[in-house]
Amino acid sequence: MPSHLFVYGTLRSESRHPVAQLLRGQAKLLGRASAPGVLCDFGWYPGALFRPDARTRVVGDVFALRHPERLLAQLDDYETGDPVSPFFQRIAITVRLDAGRAVESWTYELCEAPARLKPIESGDFILHRRLRAGRPLRA
Repeated sequence: MPSHLFVYGTLRSESRHPVAQLLRGQAKLLGRASAPGVLCDFGWYPGALFRPDARTRVVGDVFALRHPERLLAQLDDYETGDPVSPFFQRIAITVRLDAGRAVESWTYELCEAPARLKPIESGDFILHRRLRAGRPLRA
């Protein structure tokens, strides 16, 4: 059972979302990472499909969870929403930190591929939103 979480959208370290603030308060940011897959644009949030053979990568952040059971229960409520027909499911994947180390992590994946897939070519939701908004990029 992983004790890390890989986030790629509204929960990333740069986000001002209240649930991202909760995550930052209850976990330690290890750094930027990526995993093979496709990142999809749903407007104000993304969704990912993780595939080991994907030609593209999903970019995000890895957090070390201090109290995994409690925090994951809260995040499951946020991410999966409706228990009858959830949009996301929590899965375990291997991600690679930019520093090179591989880490087994929990993440949230789309339950199924959308009919009209709108991929984010860079695989980076934060970069994608900045470019879409016409805001300058910070290094």
